[in-house]
Amino acid sequence: MLDGDHLIAANPPPPDEVGYLHAILALLIDHHRRFGYLHFVITHFWRTSAELDDLRGRLCEVDAKVDIRCFLLVLSLDDNLRRIQRRQSARALDEQEFEQRTVMQERGILSKAGDDHLGDPFDASASPEELVETLLSRLGIR
Repeated sequence: MLDGDHLIAANPPPPDEVGYLHAILALLIDHHRRFGYLHFVITHFWRTSAELDDLRGRLCEVDAKVDIRCFLLVLSLDDNLRRIQRRQSARALDEQEFEQRTVMQERGILSKAGDDHLGDPFDASASPEELVETLLSRLGIR
């Protein structure tokens, strides 16, 4: 699993965060594939289909036959806010306001995206165990 937000967490941030992220992902995936790893889960919030196309292009340079599947996690606002509150109860630092602001910003971006394809919708409301089974099934791995 490769977390996009952690991979680009640099101070100061790179001038082109998405390009920087995609270059790092291509480098890491190429490295891990040499050691036999075949499947990768990349978490990140892409804002446009052009960003996803850029990622696809860079990963195709690593392996022209790469099979890339993008899922857009879908969760009701109420469920999302409940999860933020539940996570906060286990944290020493209060990040609830930041997470709530981020959720609202992302929802605003998605509502403006319209027909811009940002991945196949994937209902994220089930338990982690159920989500894994559903994802593996949709990928044809199980």
